[in-house]
Amino acid sequence: MSSPGPDFAARRRALALGVGAPILLGNNGNRPRNLPINALPFRADSSFLYFTGCTEPGAFALIHEGHCTLFLHPPEPGDELWHGEVEPLEARRMRLGVDAVRPLAELDFVCEPHRGRLVALAVPDSSVTARLSLITGRALAYTGAPGPDGLVDAVIRQRRGRDAWELAEMRVAAEHAEAGHRAAMGATRVGGHEREIAALFDAVLAARGVGTSYHSIVTVRGEILHNPDYRNPLADGDLLLVDGGAETAWGYASDVTRTWPVNGRFTARQRDMYELVLRANLVGIDMCRVGTRYADIHWAATRCLAQGLRDVGLLRGEIDTLVESGAVGTFFPHGVGHLIGLDVHDLENFGDRPAFAPGRARPSQFGARFLRMDLDLEANLVVTIEPGFYVVPAILHDKELRARFAELVSFDEAERWIGFGGIRIEDDVRVRPAHEEGGAPEVFTAMIPKTLGEIESLVGTGLSARERLSA
Repeated sequence: MSSPGPDFAARRRALALGVGAPILLGNNGNRPRNLPINALPFRADSSFLYFTGCTEPGAFALIHEGHCTLFLHPPEPGDELWHGEVEPLEARRMRLGVDAVRPLAELDFVCEPHRGRLVALAVPDSSVTARLSLITGRALAYTGAPGPDGLVDAVIRQRRGRDAWELAEMRVAAEHAEAGHRAAMGATRVGGHEREIAALFDAVLAARGVGTSYHSIVTVRGEILHNPDYRNPLADGDLLLVDGGAETAWGYASDVTRTWPVNGRFTARQRDMYELVLRANLVGIDMCRVGTRYADIHWAATRCLAQGLRDVGLLRGEIDTLVESGAVGTFFPHGVGHLIGLDVHDLENFGDRPAFAPGRARPSQFGARFLRMDLDLEANLVVTIEPGFYVVPAILHDKELRARFAELVSFDEAERWIGFGGIRIEDDVRVRPAHEEGGAPEVFTAMIPKTLGEIESLVGTGLSARERLSA
């Protein structure tokens, strides 16, 4: 693993102190892909992982009066034949640093005295959430009703702040992502294929002993924001957008996007738009300081984009009007970023509550309504900054939008841009305390090439993805 790990017992003590009631946490179980013996890739629930360090499917943890009891599947006859040596329960107790480990079959019996006071959090696995609901007598749902307010608020407070160990782990996640992105850039060739670059990116991470933090986006159709497919060949003149991050052994994520020309050289139009998005990226990063309102970062990046889009003739009118009306969302139809941590969009299972200060809500403007965060930044928060420019035919051909923005968007000119694709530049940024480096932001992903010169000097300089994968 990348480090010895944090003090999980201290995390649990802080949680118990903040909640004041017995707490039952559940982990996801193995979910069959089609048969019970053929499961989907397993990922522990992030809150369960944060407070226990336990990655065993189907585990539960009871936290009460400073003690933690884990409930795990005991070894069964035949386990060693099919899965190798299985740790005895006592060995697992010692390794995980909990007070007791009991067989999972005893969970209901041990929890019975706490009924009526026991609180729990829903998890992505609906069968586990159903069991938590049954044991606690409280209806839970992963989205909408994740748990009692006091427990949810306590978990958010702890998980949102980053201690020194977590920050170090997130730097490691960024280093792994760097390796993947550099390999992908070097291996890009005209005549290659999206699936080859995607396979190489994932393989580089796997060779380093880690996985991806989400399904990697590798596409010459960058206008499809979360394109899940790798269907397209890499053609001369294409821009390749790669949105890919790594997840460390302890579960911490990086989230990085870079965009580069398949042939290694930006066209004049691509260069102009790339430089515009990069300016917006740098404006946003520089504002990641203690006390800054995150929504102000979004609006500053949006204004930067609006100015550039007006300069090239895609927008027209006053900058304030372009921003306030949402017209700039025609080409920048999402928010500037989000929290990142154990989840790549950290804590979003709790809805907008972790990422919006009391009394604040998502904007109503087109595009900006997808803003995922509006907090006043605090020291050691880690956020992404990811402005972009996209030419989306479905937006340009939307009759309602064409009528609404007829005076502000040059739709005839925009039609001539169809096929451009999209550009996004995304970095992971730590908000430094004011006394550290003058409060200047720390960019975990700064070493991943993103200037025009850095990109053009790297793209296509190594073996192709096909050659690397078949070597």
